[in-house]
Amino acid sequence: MAAGAVSRQWWLAAAVVVAVAGAAWMGAGVMARRTLAASLPALPDVAALPAAVQTAVREAETAARAAPDATTVGAFGRACHAAQLAECAMSAYRVAEALAPDDASWTYHRALLLEERGDDAAIEALRRVTAATPGHGHAWFRLGEAHFKRGRLDDAQAAYARAEAAPAVAAFTPPGVASRQTWPLGAYAGVGLARVALERGDHAAARARLTALAAAYPAFSPARGLLRQLDARATSAAGSYVPPADPVVDALVADSRHSDLLLKHAGLATRAGDTAWREFLVRRALAFNPDDLNVLMAMAELLQDTRRPAEALTFLTRHETLAPGDHHGLVQQGRVLADLDRLAEAEAVLRRAVTVRDAAAEFNLGTVLDQQDRWDEARAHYEQALAINPFHTRAMNNLGAGLDRRGDTAAALRLFERAIAIAPEAADLHVNYGTALTRARRFDDAVGALTTAIALDPRDPNPHNNLGIAFASMGDLPRAKDAFARALVIDPRHASARDNHARVAAALAAR
Repeated sequence: MAAGAVSRQWWLAAAVVVAVAGAAWMGAGVMARRTLAASLPALPDVAALPAAVQTAVREAETAARAAPDATTVGAFGRACHAAQLAECAMSAYRVAEALAPDDASWTYHRALLLEERGDDAAIEALRRVTAATPGHGHAWFRLGEAHFKRGRLDDAQAAYARAEAAPAVAAFTPPGVASRQTWPLGAYAGVGLARVALERGDHAAARARLTALAAAYPAFSPARGLLRQLDARATSAAGSYVPPADPVVDALVADSRHSDLLLKHAGLATRAGDTAWREFLVRRALAFNPDDLNVLMAMAELLQDTRRPAEALTFLTRHETLAPGDHHGLVQQGRVLADLDRLAEAEAVLRRAVTVRDAAAEFNLGTVLDQQDRWDEARAHYEQALAINPFHTRAMNNLGAGLDRRGDTAAALRLFERAIAIAPEAADLHVNYGTALTRARRFDDAVGALTTAIALDPRDPNPHNNLGIAFASMGDLPRAKDAFARALVIDPRHASARDNHARVAAALAAR
């Protein structure tokens, strides 16, 4: 028994030693976390930031210091990031990475900041992300972009290929946003692979890839633009590039209260046609910055673009109260009043605006005069807009349309061709160009222009209607009838398409 007692006593002692060792380890973990928390950056001076932004970053900092773990510290980094306090965000992300070394999300957040500043360290950070999460398509795509910019074509090709093959990830869609209008990441990666092929001089491979992308996604401007450059058809840049929608970035922006960041991404959404997302961002900016002139203007432009001019006018009135006589505000007021068919008021406002030499003011005044059938005056203002800004494609468009209606189709065609060379992605230019080509009896060219317009904006019934007119003018009534029918599917109230469809249907029935 003595031997047994000794053995039991040894076991108990060993158990105590193990328990004490465990307690020491736990204490060390707490101390390590506290040490890391102590390395959190102090907030820089935020007095110049809007009050709502100050509140957000201070609350996040307080939470991180009170209970430091990867979640709270990472959230502090995100709050700084969303407030555009890059150094503060970078430091917080590093601490979050140390607290959760197996979680690559904070490394990815840090990589976004490094990428923004063009820092080579972004590559190493993105490599860590892809090593930890091999299916992270956006990290692979960003890695491909970083390598491509540095001329590392083999590395870029490998990264783009991994991005192209990565599982699809749904776009970030906050509450209140019914749907997002985005392009697949794989399409962007395909364009990246085409760019690599072009850099290597393999034009055939680049063309094949871009042609396939353009066929799969007819309105995807990165592929269409690069094809135009490849064919030497574009005389200017291929249009504004909109980066792929990244759920991590979009979630961060959706939490921001900083009007600059929100309006920047609203601008990207505008170019992408991502209307519901644009409205979410502008309304969020407005909620936290109700007297910011840029926010009020962005809200008015959004409402005008989405055919809510009466609502737009309320924000422009507020803008006028805060900044009486502001030139940009006057131009926008004139546009909205014209949309409301208050043409005399619009003209009065725009005549105040044209006292400043500005192409937009001249163009809008020309449009108001055009709507009142005062063509000679309207033409003078369109021409003045072009004298100020020779690349003002909307002035070219309206001037060309007016000339075409009045029989000077040759001059109109020259204007449309010039405008399309500058803005090849503007669907309305192709619509009016196709209409003028029909009038000039260049039917095959008209069909091509109108087909391009449909690819650029499939939701617009007008190019379908005008395509039907082109087919009818060629004597191809069955195809004309189909085109008119497609216009009516998009807009059953389209009067011209309805009348044209009935006329062609009657002609076919009478055969």
